[in-house]
Amino acid sequence: MDRNGSAPSIPETFLRLSLIEGITADHVRRLRTSGAHGILPGVGSPSRRALLSRAEAVLSSPQAARRVEAIRERCAREGIAILTFDAPGYPAALREIPSPPLVLYRAGGPFPEEPAVAIVGSRAPTPAGRDFARQLSGELAGSGWTVVSGMARGIDAAAHEGALGAGGSTVAVLGCGVDVVYPPEHGELRKRILGSGAVLSEYPPGTLPMPHRFPARNRIVSGLSRGVIVAEAPERSGALITARAALEQGREVLVVPGNPWFAHTAGSNRLLREGATPACSANDVAGALGAGGFRTPGRLAGRILETLSVERAAAEVSVLLAVPLQEVMACLGEMEVAKMVEMRAGGYYKRKTERPGPTPGVPAEGEWRGR
Repeated sequence: MDRNGSAPSIPETFLRLSLIEGITADHVRRLRTSGAHGILPGVGSPSRRALLSRAEAVLSSPQAARRVEAIRERCAREGIAILTFDAPGYPAALREIPSPPLVLYRAGGPFPEEPAVAIVGSRAPTPAGRDFARQLSGELAGSGWTVVSGMARGIDAAAHEGALGAGGSTVAVLGCGVDVVYPPEHGELRKRILGSGAVLSEYPPGTLPMPHRFPARNRIVSGLSRGVIVAEAPERSGALITARAALEQGREVLVVPGNPWFAHTAGSNRLLREGATPACSANDVAGALGAGGFRTPGRLAGRILETLSVERAAAEVSVLLAVPLQEVMACLGEMEVAKMVEMRAGGYYKRKTERPGPTPGVPAEGEWRGR
Protein backbone atom coordinates (compact mmCIF):
# COMPACT_ATOMS: atom_id res chain seq x y z
CA MET A 1 0.00 0.00 0.00
CA ASP A 2 1.14 3.56 -0.60
CA ARG A 3 0.98 6.38 1.91
CA ASN A 4 -2.74 7.07 1.45
CA GLY A 5 -3.62 3.42 1.98
CA SER A 6 -4.42 2.53 -1.65
CA ALA A 7 -2.68 0.00 -3.87
CA PRO A 8 0.22 1.42 -5.91
CA SER A 9 -0.28 2.00 -9.63
CA ILE A 10 1.20 -0.44 -12.14
CA PRO A 11 4.20 1.86 -12.99
CA GLU A 12 4.80 2.36 -9.26
CA THR A 13 4.54 -1.40 -8.77
CA PHE A 14 7.14 -2.03 -11.46
CA LEU A 15 9.48 0.55 -9.97
CA ARG A 16 9.24 -0.94 -6.49
CA LEU A 17 9.67 -4.49 -7.76
CA SER A 18 12.73 -3.43 -9.77
CA LEU A 19 14.42 -2.67 -6.46
CA ILE A 20 14.73 -6.46 -6.09
CA GLU A 21 17.84 -6.92 -8.21
CA GLY A 22 17.38 -9.70 -10.76
CA ILE A 23 13.60 -9.56 -10.95
CA THR A 24 12.27 -9.24 -14.51
CA ALA A 25 8.96 -8.98 -16.32
CA ASP A 26 8.93 -12.80 -16.56
CA HIS A 27 8.83 -13.04 -12.77
CA VAL A 28 5.89 -10.65 -12.68
CA ARG A 29 4.08 -12.74 -15.31
CA ARG A 30 4.60 -15.86 -13.20
CA LEU A 31 3.42 -14.05 -10.09
CA ARG A 32 0.30 -12.97 -11.94
CA THR A 33 -0.32 -16.55 -13.04
CA SER A 34 0.19 -17.98 -9.56
CA GLY A 35 -1.93 -15.23 -8.05
CA ALA A 36 -1.10 -12.44 -5.65
CA HIS A 37 -4.35 -10.73 -4.70
CA GLY A 38 -3.76 -7.41 -2.99
CA ILE A 39 -0.07 -7.46 -3.89
CA LEU A 40 0.14 -7.18 -7.67
CA PRO A 41 -2.62 -5.20 -9.43
CA GLY A 42 -5.33 -7.28 -11.08
CA VAL A 43 -4.44 -10.81 -9.92
CA GLY A 44 -5.95 -13.47 -7.66
CA SER A 45 -5.07 -15.22 -4.37
CA PRO A 46 -1.54 -15.10 -2.92
CA SER A 47 1.18 -17.73 -3.15
CA ARG A 48 3.87 -17.97 -0.46
CA ARG A 49 6.90 -18.64 -2.59
CA ALA A 50 10.12 -16.84 -1.71
CA LEU A 51 9.94 -14.42 -4.62
CA LEU A 52 6.34 -13.53 -3.84
CA SER A 53 7.29 -12.90 -0.23
CA ARG A 54 10.03 -10.52 -1.35
CA ALA A 55 7.63 -8.83 -3.75
CA GLU A 56 5.02 -8.46 -1.02
CA ALA A 57 7.62 -6.97 1.31
CA VAL A 58 8.87 -4.37 -1.17
CA LEU A 59 5.37 -3.37 -2.28
CA SER A 60 4.21 -2.78 1.28
CA SER A 61 7.45 -1.22 2.53
CA PRO A 62 7.47 2.52 3.40
CA GLN A 63 11.25 2.42 2.94
CA ALA A 64 10.84 1.10 -0.63
CA ALA A 65 8.29 3.82 -1.36
CA ARG A 66 10.72 6.46 -0.12
CA ARG A 67 13.55 4.98 -2.19
CA VAL A 68 11.40 5.04 -5.33
CA GLU A 69 10.48 8.66 -4.62
CA ALA A 70 14.18 9.52 -4.23
CA ILE A 71 14.96 7.79 -7.54
CA ARG A 72 12.21 9.77 -9.27
CA GLU A 73 13.52 13.04 -7.86
CA ARG A 74 17.10 12.24 -8.87
CA CYS A 75 16.06 11.29 -12.40
CA ALA A 76 14.02 14.48 -12.76
CA ARG A 77 16.96 16.53 -11.52
CA GLU A 78 19.48 14.87 -13.86
CA GLY A 79 17.25 14.56 -16.93
CA ILE A 80 17.05 10.76 -16.83
CA ALA A 81 13.92 9.15 -18.27
CA ILE A 82 12.27 6.25 -16.40
CA LEU A 83 10.72 3.71 -18.77
CA THR A 84 8.62 1.04 -17.06
CA PHE A 85 7.70 -2.12 -18.97
CA ASP A 86 4.25 -0.70 -19.81
CA ALA A 87 5.51 2.77 -20.88
CA PRO A 88 5.23 3.94 -24.54
CA GLY A 89 8.96 4.75 -24.77
CA TYR A 90 10.06 1.28 -23.65
CA PRO A 91 11.76 -0.36 -26.69
CA ALA A 92 9.28 -2.72 -28.33
CA ALA A 93 11.98 -5.27 -29.22
CA LEU A 94 12.81 -5.78 -25.52
CA ARG A 95 9.24 -6.71 -24.61
CA GLU A 96 9.58 -9.90 -26.67
CA ILE A 97 12.80 -11.31 -25.18
CA PRO A 98 13.09 -13.75 -22.26
CA SER A 99 13.50 -11.91 -18.95
CA PRO A 100 12.99 -8.33 -20.14
CA PRO A 101 13.86 -5.62 -17.60
CA LEU A 102 10.92 -4.24 -15.64
CA VAL A 103 12.40 -0.74 -15.81
CA LEU A 104 14.89 1.02 -18.06
CA TYR A 105 16.64 4.26 -17.18
CA ARG A 106 17.62 6.39 -20.17
CA ALA A 107 19.97 9.34 -20.50
CA GLY A 108 19.96 11.03 -23.89
CA GLY A 109 17.37 10.75 -26.64
CA PRO A 110 14.69 8.15 -27.38
CA PHE A 111 15.81 4.76 -28.63
CA PRO A 112 15.29 4.54 -32.42
CA GLU A 113 13.31 1.34 -32.88
CA GLU A 114 14.67 0.30 -36.30
CA PRO A 115 17.14 -0.74 -37.47
CA ALA A 116 19.69 -1.51 -34.75
CA VAL A 117 22.69 -3.82 -34.67
CA ALA A 118 25.03 -4.69 -31.80
CA ILE A 119 28.83 -4.81 -32.10
CA VAL A 120 30.70 -6.43 -29.19
CA GLY A 121 34.06 -8.04 -28.55
CA SER A 122 37.29 -8.19 -26.61
CA ARG A 123 38.28 -5.51 -24.12
CA ALA A 124 41.89 -5.97 -25.27
CA PRO A 125 41.68 -6.35 -29.05
CA THR A 126 44.47 -6.24 -31.60
CA PRO A 127 44.91 -2.89 -33.40
CA ALA A 128 43.54 -4.47 -36.59
CA GLY A 129 40.47 -5.77 -34.78
CA ARG A 130 39.79 -2.38 -33.21
CA ASP A 131 40.21 -0.60 -36.55
CA PHE A 132 37.91 -2.99 -38.38
CA ALA A 133 35.21 -2.69 -35.71
CA ARG A 134 35.43 1.10 -35.94
CA GLN A 135 35.20 1.08 -39.73
CA LEU A 136 32.35 -1.45 -39.85
CA SER A 137 30.41 0.52 -37.27
CA GLY A 138 30.96 3.73 -39.23
CA GLU A 139 29.68 2.18 -42.44
CA LEU A 140 26.59 0.79 -40.72
CA ALA A 141 25.85 4.01 -38.85
CA GLY A 142 26.41 6.07 -41.98
CA SER A 143 23.78 3.93 -43.71
CA GLY A 144 21.15 4.53 -41.04
CA TRP A 145 21.75 1.74 -38.52
CA THR A 146 21.86 2.45 -34.80
CA VAL A 147 24.94 0.76 -33.33
CA VAL A 148 24.41 -0.77 -29.88
CA SER A 149 27.25 -1.76 -27.55
CA GLY A 150 28.31 -1.71 -23.91
CA MET A 151 30.76 1.25 -23.70
CA ALA A 152 33.47 -1.10 -22.41
CA ARG A 153 37.13 -0.82 -23.34
CA GLY A 154 38.30 -2.22 -26.66
CA ILE A 155 35.79 -3.29 -29.32
CA ASP A 156 32.79 -1.67 -27.59
CA ALA A 157 34.49 1.72 -27.54
CA ALA A 158 35.62 1.32 -31.16
CA ALA A 159 32.03 0.54 -32.20
CA HIS A 160 30.69 3.67 -30.52
CA GLU A 161 33.52 5.78 -31.95
CA GLY A 162 32.93 4.50 -35.46
CA ALA A 163 29.24 5.35 -35.33
CA LEU A 164 29.95 8.80 -33.90
CA GLY A 165 32.64 9.48 -36.49
CA ALA A 166 30.12 8.74 -39.24
CA GLY A 167 27.63 11.17 -37.76
CA GLY A 168 25.30 8.29 -36.89
CA SER A 169 23.42 7.13 -33.81
CA THR A 170 24.78 4.84 -31.12
CA VAL A 171 23.38 3.46 -27.86
CA ALA A 172 25.35 2.24 -24.84
CA VAL A 173 23.88 -0.27 -22.38
CA LEU A 174 25.59 -0.19 -18.99
CA GLY A 175 26.03 -2.59 -16.09
CA CYS A 176 25.74 0.34 -13.69
CA GLY A 177 23.66 3.52 -13.37
CA VAL A 178 23.42 5.70 -16.48
CA ASP A 179 25.04 8.53 -14.49
CA VAL A 180 28.08 6.44 -13.56
CA VAL A 181 31.07 6.71 -15.91
CA TYR A 182 32.61 3.26 -16.31
CA PRO A 183 35.31 2.67 -17.25
CA PRO A 184 36.43 6.02 -15.80
CA GLU A 185 38.38 7.05 -18.89
CA HIS A 186 35.21 6.98 -21.04
CA GLY A 187 33.74 10.21 -19.71
CA GLU A 188 34.23 12.06 -23.00
CA LEU A 189 32.92 9.09 -24.99
CA ARG A 190 29.78 9.05 -22.85
CA LYS A 191 29.21 12.76 -23.53
CA ARG A 192 29.50 12.18 -27.26
CA ILE A 193 27.10 9.23 -27.14
CA LEU A 194 24.54 11.36 -25.31
CA GLY A 195 24.83 13.96 -28.07
CA SER A 196 23.64 11.59 -30.80
CA GLY A 197 22.08 8.61 -29.07
CA ALA A 198 21.36 7.29 -25.60
CA VAL A 199 22.77 5.53 -22.54
CA LEU A 200 20.51 2.83 -21.05
CA SER A 201 20.53 0.70 -17.90
CA GLU A 202 18.10 -1.39 -15.89
CA TYR A 203 19.84 -0.19 -12.71
CA PRO A 204 18.85 3.02 -10.90
CA PRO A 205 21.11 6.08 -11.04
CA GLY A 206 24.08 5.79 -8.72
CA THR A 207 24.31 1.98 -9.02
CA LEU A 208 27.97 1.00 -9.07
CA PRO A 209 29.45 -1.47 -11.57
CA MET A 210 29.71 -5.00 -10.17
CA PRO A 211 30.88 -8.13 -12.04
CA HIS A 212 27.50 -9.89 -11.95
CA ARG A 213 25.72 -6.93 -13.56
CA PHE A 214 27.58 -7.06 -16.86
CA PRO A 215 26.37 -10.51 -18.01
CA ALA A 216 22.84 -9.40 -17.10
CA ARG A 217 23.09 -6.24 -19.22
CA ASN A 218 24.29 -8.25 -22.24
CA ARG A 219 20.78 -9.62 -22.84
CA ILE A 220 19.62 -6.01 -23.29
CA VAL A 221 22.40 -5.27 -25.80
CA SER A 222 21.29 -8.20 -27.96
CA GLY A 223 17.59 -7.71 -27.27
CA LEU A 224 17.61 -4.18 -28.67
CA SER A 225 19.21 -5.33 -31.92
CA ARG A 226 18.31 -7.29 -35.04
CA GLY A 227 21.62 -9.09 -34.74
CA VAL A 228 24.90 -9.20 -32.85
CA ILE A 229 28.31 -8.87 -34.51
CA VAL A 230 31.13 -10.44 -32.48
CA ALA A 231 34.63 -9.15 -33.18
CA GLU A 232 37.74 -10.66 -31.58
CA ALA A 233 36.30 -12.62 -28.67
CA PRO A 234 38.63 -14.91 -26.71
CA GLU A 235 37.32 -18.16 -25.27
CA ARG A 236 36.28 -16.49 -22.01
CA SER A 237 34.52 -13.32 -23.09
CA GLY A 238 31.42 -11.34 -22.23
CA ALA A 239 30.84 -11.05 -25.98
CA LEU A 240 30.14 -14.79 -26.07
CA ILE A 241 27.50 -14.30 -23.37
CA THR A 242 25.90 -11.67 -25.59
CA ALA A 243 25.99 -14.07 -28.55
CA ARG A 244 24.35 -16.79 -26.48
CA ALA A 245 21.64 -14.36 -25.37
CA ALA A 246 21.09 -13.36 -29.00
CA LEU A 247 20.51 -16.97 -30.01
CA GLU A 248 18.04 -17.47 -27.16
CA GLN A 249 16.21 -14.34 -28.31
CA GLY A 250 16.05 -15.47 -31.94
CA ARG A 251 18.54 -12.83 -33.10
CA GLU A 252 21.16 -13.37 -35.79
CA VAL A 253 24.79 -13.86 -34.69
CA LEU A 254 27.54 -12.67 -37.03
CA VAL A 255 31.28 -12.98 -36.47
CA VAL A 256 34.30 -11.15 -37.86
CA PRO A 257 36.71 -13.96 -38.79
CA GLY A 258 40.01 -13.80 -36.95
CA ASN A 259 43.54 -15.08 -37.28
CA PRO A 260 43.51 -18.69 -36.04
CA TRP A 261 46.90 -18.14 -34.37
CA PHE A 262 45.54 -15.40 -32.07
CA ALA A 263 44.01 -16.27 -28.71
CA HIS A 264 42.06 -12.99 -29.09
CA THR A 265 39.80 -14.65 -31.66
CA ALA A 266 39.53 -18.22 -30.36
CA GLY A 267 36.01 -17.68 -29.04
CA SER A 268 34.69 -15.82 -32.06
CA ASN A 269 36.20 -18.34 -34.48
CA ARG A 270 34.49 -21.11 -32.52
CA LEU A 271 31.17 -19.37 -33.14
CA LEU A 272 31.93 -19.53 -36.86
CA ARG A 273 32.56 -23.27 -36.63
CA GLU A 274 29.23 -23.61 -34.86
CA GLY A 275 27.40 -21.91 -37.72
CA ALA A 276 27.54 -18.16 -37.13
CA THR A 277 27.46 -15.94 -40.22
CA PRO A 278 30.80 -14.38 -41.27
CA ALA A 279 30.80 -10.57 -41.21
CA CYS A 280 33.53 -9.27 -43.51
CA SER A 281 31.73 -6.10 -44.63
CA ALA A 282 28.68 -3.94 -44.03
CA ASN A 283 27.03 -5.72 -46.95
CA ASP A 284 27.43 -9.06 -45.17
CA VAL A 285 25.57 -7.58 -42.21
CA ALA A 286 22.84 -6.08 -44.37
CA GLY A 287 22.34 -9.35 -46.22
CA ALA A 288 22.18 -11.45 -43.05
CA LEU A 289 19.76 -9.11 -41.32
CA GLY A 290 17.44 -8.72 -44.27
CA ALA A 291 18.16 -5.07 -44.99
CA GLY A 292 19.31 -5.32 -48.61
CA GLY A 293 22.67 -4.07 -49.81
CA PHE A 294 24.57 -0.82 -49.60
CA ARG A 295 24.82 1.30 -52.70
CA THR A 296 28.22 2.72 -53.60
CA PRO A 297 27.56 6.23 -54.92
CA GLY A 298 30.07 6.29 -57.78
CA ARG A 299 29.29 9.86 -58.82
CA LEU A 300 29.67 11.05 -55.23
CA ALA A 301 32.98 9.17 -54.98
CA GLY A 302 34.25 11.07 -58.00
CA ARG A 303 33.20 14.40 -56.50
CA ILE A 304 34.87 13.53 -53.21
CA LEU A 305 38.11 12.64 -55.00
CA GLU A 306 38.16 16.05 -56.63
CA THR A 307 38.10 17.72 -53.18
CA LEU A 308 40.86 15.51 -51.77
CA SER A 309 43.79 16.89 -53.72
CA VAL A 310 44.66 18.19 -50.25
CA GLU A 311 43.89 16.64 -46.88
CA ARG A 312 40.40 17.41 -45.66
CA ALA A 313 38.17 16.27 -42.82
CA ALA A 314 34.90 14.53 -43.72
CA ALA A 315 32.92 17.45 -42.30
CA GLU A 316 34.76 19.87 -44.58
CA VAL A 317 34.02 17.66 -47.62
CA SER A 318 30.37 17.57 -46.57
CA VAL A 319 30.21 21.37 -46.53
CA LEU A 320 32.09 21.80 -49.83
CA LEU A 321 29.82 19.35 -51.67
CA ALA A 322 26.58 20.25 -49.82
CA VAL A 323 26.08 16.53 -49.11
CA PRO A 324 24.95 15.19 -45.70
CA LEU A 325 27.85 14.08 -43.52
CA GLN A 326 26.41 10.56 -43.12
CA GLU A 327 26.48 10.05 -46.91
CA VAL A 328 30.02 11.41 -47.16
CA MET A 329 31.25 9.13 -44.34
CA ALA A 330 29.59 6.05 -45.83
CA CYS A 331 31.15 6.77 -49.22
CA LEU A 332 34.60 7.45 -47.71
CA GLY A 333 34.42 4.09 -45.94
CA GLU A 334 33.82 2.26 -49.23
CA MET A 335 36.52 4.31 -50.94
CA GLU A 336 39.03 3.50 -48.20
CA VAL A 337 38.36 -0.23 -48.59
CA ALA A 338 38.81 0.19 -52.36
CA LYS A 339 42.13 2.00 -51.71
CA MET A 340 40.89 5.15 -53.44
CA VAL A 341 41.56 7.30 -50.36
CA GLU A 342 43.50 6.97 -47.15
CA MET A 343 42.74 8.31 -43.70
CA ARG A 344 45.62 10.12 -42.03
CA ALA A 345 46.34 11.41 -38.53
CA GLY A 346 43.54 13.45 -37.00
CA GLY A 347 40.84 11.83 -39.14
CA TYR A 348 41.81 13.71 -42.33
CA TYR A 349 41.37 12.05 -45.73
CA LYS A 350 43.47 12.32 -48.88
CA ARG A 351 43.16 10.56 -52.20
CA LYS A 352 45.81 8.09 -53.26
CA THR A 353 48.51 9.45 -55.56
CA GLU A 354 47.50 7.12 -58.37
CA ARG A 355 43.84 6.49 -58.98
CA PRO A 356 43.20 2.76 -59.17
CA GLY A 357 41.23 1.10 -61.91
CA PRO A 358 38.06 -0.91 -61.20
CA THR A 359 38.43 -2.86 -57.99
CA PRO A 360 36.98 -6.39 -57.79
CA GLY A 361 33.98 -6.42 -55.50
CA VAL A 362 33.39 -2.66 -55.75
CA PRO A 363 30.23 -2.06 -57.80
CA ALA A 364 29.84 0.47 -60.56
CA GLU A 365 27.71 3.57 -60.10
CA GLY A 366 24.11 2.74 -59.20
CA GLU A 367 24.78 -0.97 -58.61
CA TRP A 368 23.50 -2.60 -55.39
CA ARG A 369 25.45 -5.20 -53.49
CA GLY A 370 24.20 -7.81 -51.11
CA ARG A 371 21.06 -9.86 -51.52
